[in-house]
Amino acid sequence: MEEMNGNKSGSQVLRAAVLCVLSLAVLSAFPASAQQAATPFVLTNPQVNAPVHFDISPPIRDLAKQVPAQSSSRLMHSPLQPKQQKLTAAAAVAPGSAPDVALQTATGPLVNATVGLNLAGVSINGPNLDCGAVIGFLLAPSDDNLAVGDTQVVQWVNICFAVFDKKTGAVTAGPIAGNQFWAGFGGRCETENDGDIIVQWDKVAHRWLMSQNVFSSPYLTCVAVSTTADATGSYFRYAFPQSNGFPDYPKWGVWSDAYYQHNNVFGGPNGFGSEPCAYERAKMLIGNPTAKQICFFAPTVFDDSMLPANIDSASSLPAKGQPEVYMGSIDNTPPTSNVIYEYLFHADFANPSKSSFTGFGGTVPVSVPIFTLACGGTAGNCVPQPHTNALLDTLGDRLMYRLAYRNFSDHQTWLVSHSVTTPGGQVGERWYEFRAPEASSSLSVYQSGTFAGPPGDTNNRWMGSIAMDKAGDIALGYSISSRQVFPSINYTGQTAGDPLGTMESEATILDGTGSQKDTGGRWGDYTSMALDGVDDCTFWYTNQYYMTTAAFSWSTELASIKFPNCK
Repeated sequence: MEEMNGNKSGSQVLRAAVLCVLSLAVLSAFPASAQQAATPFVLTNPQVNAPVHFDISPPIRDLAKQVPAQSSSRLMHSPLQPKQQKLTAAAAVAPGSAPDVALQTATGPLVNATVGLNLAGVSINGPNLDCGAVIGFLLAPSDDNLAVGDTQVVQWVNICFAVFDKKTGAVTAGPIAGNQFWAGFGGRCETENDGDIIVQWDKVAHRWLMSQNVFSSPYLTCVAVSTTADATGSYFRYAFPQSNGFPDYPKWGVWSDAYYQHNNVFGGPNGFGSEPCAYERAKMLIGNPTAKQICFFAPTVFDDSMLPANIDSASSLPAKGQPEVYMGSIDNTPPTSNVIYEYLFHADFANPSKSSFTGFGGTVPVSVPIFTLACGGTAGNCVPQPHTNALLDTLGDRLMYRLAYRNFSDHQTWLVSHSVTTPGGQVGERWYEFRAPEASSSLSVYQSGTFAGPPGDTNNRWMGSIAMDKAGDIALGYSISSRQVFPSINYTGQTAGDPLGTMESEATILDGTGSQKDTGGRWGDYTSMALDGVDDCTFWYTNQYYMTTAAFSWSTELASIKFPNCK
């Protein structure tokens, strides 16, 4: 492995760490209400790293597919919960859900968007694109997500990926083991295949971004940028250090000036920390091995599970110099809350010491309608299924991937969703459209709603993802299940002009025909609603389901969705 010296300044890191610990200690001494009134906390002097290794891969389509030896079924590690004890204690004494003023009680017309292509995705022990046959064992959950390029759709499930032709739906590559993507790279990016993967499409540069972390020490972020618009071609491959601890639940956003990431960090001297990182996009696009990683680390349990914003259209970019917006940390007052916390990352790769991260300690709250965390936000599962007593997890303690961004010139908009417990007791989808004026990063709620189906419906809806097309139409995809309904894949939406805070009646992408058992309730972990940058109208959604009641035998589906008024 080629070794490269980092440019991290020891004095800067020490100074940043001392400032961070002292400032956050002061913040934690106040109750939440006092923190919300505080001046936004700004952290400077970040950790700055060079990659520990870099190369240019051969075309991915030419990489050998070596099948490892068979091993037993296994669960991937659960997304760790920074506030697990607090959430569990709150759930034990919670009387029920809080009144939900955002709950949609009116029934709208059938969703106006229709499904185009509806494709079988990568599976485990299934009849289609069996990842288990490639990696040599079975695993859960799916971690399914996707991105849409000029001519291709890439779906990456937990530790396998596949490439589809966007027009015909034909499989052009895969399933391929995730670490096989790093074949010939050397080191732990090649030998480890730990999941929690993300695929993104840079709509401005017309390049693919692929990433997964190494979850055993020495921890790494393995990230690659394609050399062309072809997902099966060659990539500039990088390995960056993650020195502050176990980098869990990594999430990514593509912004104008950088690729942004967030990790929940466990272990290390402080037990837990929040770590947002920026990667030098301009250099990574040309394969410059000196591309920098700029990270801020805060040893605080207050800030967690952040999502960086993701540009959804090359024609709706943020103003030059506008900082990246992160949102998260919804689980600080379980089981209810009425705020989502905003954070701002300004990355300066020419002068990294001038970079800043604003909002640690919950100092930039955004008020939202009160909500109750799904399943109380605990790791205890609560979504029922037919023909089994096994309950499914909702990851109710965090916002769900992605935080989708658009700029309409007269305003900017950010969309995101999460799972909540409704007054009726079932799990529903809470969604938001935040807005800010042009060039501003001061977000406020423009509209929000809780979608739980028509009045009297007892189905649970969770594991959602949301986005908006250029006409202002919104698509929201999610899982749906109950004692009578096998876990299935549904979607709803809002056509521009519909009443604010409402969604139209849902439609089905795929009806499941089985339930999941004996996998610890792990379900999806996240899904992905992506937008085609070519027409700026077609959504692509992926989620998981079961064909038969079994363990470690999930399948996934990909579907294109389009509203007729978007031209």
